[in-house]
Amino acid sequence: MSKWIKSAFFAVFLIGAGYFFGTTLRQIGQAYELMLSPSWELLNLLLWFLLALGVVAVTSGLVAVLVRPVWVGIIVFALCGLAMLLGWQVTVGSGILALVYLIAASFYVVGVARELNERIRFSIRPIGRSQGMLLMALVFVTCGSLYFGCTTYIEREGFSIPELYMEMFMKQMEKQIETRVPAKERREVMAEFRKEFQRGVDEFFESKVKPYEKFIPLAIAIGLFMTLVTIIRLLGWVPTVFLSIIFPLLKVLGVTKVVSETREVERLTIG
Repeated sequence: MSKWIKSAFFAVFLIGAGYFFGTTLRQIGQAYELMLSPSWELLNLLLWFLLALGVVAVTSGLVAVLVRPVWVGIIVFALCGLAMLLGWQVTVGSGILALVYLIAASFYVVGVARELNERIRFSIRPIGRSQGMLLMALVFVTCGSLYFGCTTYIEREGFSIPELYMEMFMKQMEKQIETRVPAKERREVMAEFRKEFQRGVDEFFESKVKPYEKFIPLAIAIGLFMTLVTIIRLLGWVPTVFLSIIFPLLKVLGVTKVVSETREVERLTIG
């Protein structure tokens, strides 16, 4: 099997991973209500995101190490970004975010290649050291997807606190009122309370929240960014572990081989 066929094989894996990540971005962009109402569905979406992120990280490592020359690897990452857009959405905003990913991926490929060329023996350490920027770029793209999704939703529906929280807060206040109102008057008082409560909430949102509504998507995106950065710092070593297993396996299967090179080195010394 020729080197170009093998390279194409790894390229297809990365492009497929990019499309998978794009479909996850599309779901995150539609997750505005989930972000305000944590549930098992939100946890499931987070797990799918981490899986997609891990697959992109692992396949990126394979391409960065095995696909040469470097400019071919950059083209593969560009195709990955295009597949990401197709799985997500093709808009000006998503295109800009995909470009951010491509820039980070290009630095990643060049950085890995440079470090590997400077080493005497092959090691996956350069991949782990360079992968942080790539992962941060993917997290940034993810938060951008949520930002665009939240902006679209709020412009269409307006911002509101989820009914679940409103009911919880209202019931707590109703319990306090029940202890102070006679049973005969309780139903009428409760009905009046709910009416006044809803009116007060509407007035509060209209006067206090409405003027700053356009900043809410940014606040939600920043909150997600901080959360994902924390998770990535805790789990960022996982793709490297998988790569440390995959590379020896590829060698055993005959897909890759170790090549020893003799190089001439020039040094400046005192004559």
